[in-house]
Amino acid sequence: MSYSNSNKRRGEPQQGEGSSKRKNVAATNLTVELEPEVLDCPICSEPLEPPIFQCALGHLICSTCYNKIPKLKKCHHCSRKCDYNRCYGIENIIGSIQVPCSNSKYGCAIKTSYSEKEDHKRTCPNAPCFCPEIGCSFVGSTGMLLQHLTTKHHWPRTTVMFGRGFDANIQDGVHILSCGENMFLLKISSELFGSVVSVFSVQHHEEPKFRCAMYFNFGKNNSFHSHFSEFRVPTTTLDNGIPRNCFLYIVPKSYLEKDSKISVTIDKAKPRKF
Repeated sequence: MSYSNSNKRRGEPQQGEGSSKRKNVAATNLTVELEPEVLDCPICSEPLEPPIFQCALGHLICSTCYNKIPKLKKCHHCSRKCDYNRCYGIENIIGSIQVPCSNSKYGCAIKTSYSEKEDHKRTCPNAPCFCPEIGCSFVGSTGMLLQHLTTKHHWPRTTVMFGRGFDANIQDGVHILSCGENMFLLKISSELFGSVVSVFSVQHHEEPKFRCAMYFNFGKNNSFHSHFSEFRVPTTTLDNGIPRNCFLYIVPKSYLEKDSKISVTIDKAKPRKF
């Protein structure tokens, strides 16, 4: 741990005058460095958070590990038999520590308590995604990647709205669909049996948050065909490129014409019930 503070300068308040202001100045210039493991429980290595307990010699333990200790209590560190007590001083220190998000270099400005940093990381909208172009090493948030793909690689992009359909030409390629801060990829590829249509949500979180409905209408020789499919949109960070072998919708080759289109509607998914 290290700290620094500004030296007293000419014109600063002396003892007894402006004391509250002087304290604020000192707090502003105070720099503290801690090893991260000091803030973790020495038994389970999870971040310490109230309530925190200590033995008679001050060795710490989190509440989860404390509740697992047998009735005959014995310190995990010094093996001394004792009753653990709450350590309010450490609780106050831990509660006052704010750490920047690990995705700050990708644009996240949020700071959280040390014990909440992993929870935020799992849902951070600025978590890194990867450019799928071969030979390109770009890494950035979803918004940064969207800008990169459209300006650097000139990928086609269409702005859509949740719950409203978008008519796409059934042609091979990848099309960006953007909705607010969300980015989707519409991929169409030709196979021997027809055209395969896939939709992916580009984000760091594994839990699918969106659903997609696809319609395809076809009429020929006084006959009319309609195909419909609805599914949860899979997520990807594109760290291994655009996912392969994920056939979500297939348009039979016999139904395809020169200007065939497919209607794509993306909406927010309802939470799953367990």
